[in-house]
Amino acid sequence: MLNKPSTMATTDMTQLPTRSHMDNPGIKWRSGKPNYDQVNAKYLKEKSKNHQSDSLEKVVENLVKTWEMESTHKIDEKDWGCIDTGNYFFQVNGGPKLSVQDNVKMGNYNMLLQASPLYDVSKETNESSHSLFKTAFPDGFAWEVIEVISGPPKVSFTWRHWTNWTGPYKNQKPTGERIEMFGSTIAEVNDKLKIKSIEVFYDPSPMMAKLTKFCPIHA
Repeated sequence: MLNKPSTMATTDMTQLPTRSHMDNPGIKWRSGKPNYDQVNAKYLKEKSKNHQSDSLEKVVENLVKTWEMESTHKIDEKDWGCIDTGNYFFQVNGGPKLSVQDNVKMGNYNMLLQASPLYDVSKETNESSHSLFKTAFPDGFAWEVIEVISGPPKVSFTWRHWTNWTGPYKNQKPTGERIEMFGSTIAEVNDKLKIKSIEVFYDPSPMMAKLTKFCPIHA
């Protein structure tokens, strides 16, 4: 079970995120074992919250970062350690429920942007979508939990996702400006803290409008 922090818990501003299930030598990686040094550095330097080491927020933050790692980099669902495979689904803004097989095929960006009018998911693969945003955000796209509102089995929390636009996005030149998103998520977990479902609620339009330099007045 997830527990509220004890009075003895410490707040460590330099504590690196923990991404579990990375060390099995038999893991089938999409393009090699990932290195998170760069985005970890950005996270530590620019995060807005410093959660206690045994807080709900820190446990949830590490679980989601583990999910992101597995969802992005592991091509065989059998290698995933953070989900309840038989029950898992991923859903964005009340849209279709996506299975782990959909997750592996589509990738995080395509799942999260599938309903955006400023992003054509039909023209992107898992690999091309990650290349697109990695090129636009070469310094990394950091993520943090803001607040956990309710505990398990349904964990409700708010989050922040941010970077600076320093690389080209398709034919658009970077502006260097801050890209920042806020949202909320409901994640259901089982008694072993394996994720059964993730429901994300957020608005991708401000980010995509910046990247595409879309102006609704001239649309």
